[in-house]
Amino acid sequence: MSADLYQVLGVPKTSTQDEIKKAYRKLAHQHHPDKNQGNKDSEAKFKEINNAYEVLGDQKKRENYDRFGSNYDKVNQAGQGFGYGGVSFDFGEMGGQSGFGDLNDVFETFFGQGFGASTTKKSKPRSTSRNKGIDIEMGISLTLEEVAMGSKKSFQLKHNISCNHCAGKGFEPGSKVSTCPTCKGQGRVYQRVETIFGIIQQETACPTCEGGGKVFDSPCTFCSGKGYHQEVEDLEVEIPVGVDSGDRIRIQGKGEAGYRGSEPGDLYLQVQLEQHKFLQREKMDINSSIEVSYFDLLLGAKVDVYTVWGEVEVQIPAFTNPEGKLRLKGQGMPKLNNSNSKGDHFLKLKVRMPNKLSSEQEDVLRRIREESN
Repeated sequence: MSADLYQVLGVPKTSTQDEIKKAYRKLAHQHHPDKNQGNKDSEAKFKEINNAYEVLGDQKKRENYDRFGSNYDKVNQAGQGFGYGGVSFDFGEMGGQSGFGDLNDVFETFFGQGFGASTTKKSKPRSTSRNKGIDIEMGISLTLEEVAMGSKKSFQLKHNISCNHCAGKGFEPGSKVSTCPTCKGQGRVYQRVETIFGIIQQETACPTCEGGGKVFDSPCTFCSGKGYHQEVEDLEVEIPVGVDSGDRIRIQGKGEAGYRGSEPGDLYLQVQLEQHKFLQREKMDINSSIEVSYFDLLLGAKVDVYTVWGEVEVQIPAFTNPEGKLRLKGQGMPKLNNSNSKGDHFLKLKVRMPNKLSSEQEDVLRRIREESN
């Protein structure tokens, strides 16, 4: 009995596509063959994880799997014509070559190649390799100043890269390549399985050639036939201005190596802003506070205020309300990837009370109070 694909990825059936993708990346990274060399269980688990994500990661395949289970790939998705048990068949216009002429393909879809004496269609080799390598995610910690002004961050990345010697193919250049003896070059093999339609033939990837239809006699001497090797790479990444916590920075082609020469995956840097000592970010605006005396509020004063752009001199107008905020226009965070558009910096004034007053100061304040009344 086939394993439940949701259980393979460790997610409930109610999971969103993003949750399924996140679970797949985590498990694939954990069970990658290069991280578990010689561990057959991890190698088998890695293949099982990829097979599960190939179905659940595709919305249409997932819908078919939820309805038909392991026989999801036998369902014709034409969507027109008549149906049976939720399966649709499209015969085009009735009669003629455009009508029932392709009826045999429908039966071949469900019962495998060779159904009926007149079947002559041959399946083409189909590779089970991924179109690209696995994506990698890692966190990156940034300061408000780095995000505001833009910066470059250097770090080391340990990942698999394609073997230069064999161009990721896994065999020695010039080595003899022959047709797979198991699948006869088709890349697929058939097995009889019991389904809701009865016992039918089911296509699976050939275990010998892994769906490629070809085998080679000389594995690459540099990568031992894997097509990739692990490397610690020094990277320098330019940080876009305006990024915020939760944003992801994509570095194309810096994920895991592709399979058998396909393009590599991508590296995604998950941004996390460090907590600032003085400043708080709110989207494109910045908030901070500063202590001032009553005299500064009454008479006005010039104070130095720290912003993401450095210190600026701010004029506090006379008779400023201590409950309000001063707006420093254009001193906030830039818009994502646009340093010409900036938010504002809002400054909250905290009144600093004196610890004590001299008798002369008390007399002056009393006179002021009496005159103001």
